[in-house]
Amino acid sequence: MALLSYTITLGAAAAPPFDTELHAAFVRIENGDGNALVKYGGSTLSAADYAGSVPADTATISNAVTLGPFPAAIISVHRLYFLGAAGQKVHLTVITQ
Repeated sequence: MALLSYTITLGAAAAPPFDTELHAAFVRIENGDGNALVKYGGSTLSAADYAGSVPADTATISNAVTLGPFPAAIISVHRLYFLGAAGQKVHLTVITQ
């Protein structure tokens, strides 16, 4: 089991965070810059087709979404796609098994 953290910089189009496989039992997605809504989903992610979203932060509240925990490492983090403002940061906390 490992606790991992990543900061992802979003591009202009929906994209996964990495090219290598990463399976997790727990994922926390935090809207880092708070300047735009961040949407997440699968490979068909678009502004209208998404699994969930993380609202923009406020001055006092950091918004995040948690996926899991699951009894086995069943979340394929490398297959999660993110969409938001180009240049925006998304923070991921991942627990693997």
